[in-house]
Amino acid sequence: MKADKAPKKMSRPLPKKFNISKHKKIIESLSENMDEIKFEKLCEPIVFDILENYEGFEEIEKGPEIRGTPFDFLGCKEGNPFIIEFKGSLNRFNSPGETQKRRMQEILKHIKGLNIALLQVKLKKAEYRVFYSEDMNILFNGGKAPIKPIVDWIKKRL
Repeated sequence: MKADKAPKKMSRPLPKKFNISKHKKIIESLSENMDEIKFEKLCEPIVFDILENYEGFEEIEKGPEIRGTPFDFLGCKEGNPFIIEFKGSLNRFNSPGETQKRRMQEILKHIKGLNIALLQVKLKKAEYRVFYSEDMNILFNGGKAPIKPIVDWIKKRL
């Protein structure tokens, strides 16, 4: 009788370094309290640089300007299509919210063979990490924000 395989432990991808020297002016123009849309727009050259020159993506294009689109870019890696979400910050790795994660999963259910990548960037540290399709399970299936404390808080006030 074969022994069952141990379940694969979910872990976050390790941060990687990238060269920020050609992006210094962009980074200097950013601030933590800047509008998120403006912040992400200014970071586009950095995103393209990381995806093309460090992660091997090709045929990258900006995602549609449709309200509710839960990703920022569409690209191919090794011939496989990916929706790519970018979360950038000056000092920390940010993650998509619960609604955005749910919408990404919904898109993946509708398009067979589509993959997903989450690019997180800490600009001042010149670090990034990428969650690819299989890595996203830690975000999709990981601990969700508990509802009970919120319900309890409301009930105490009613």
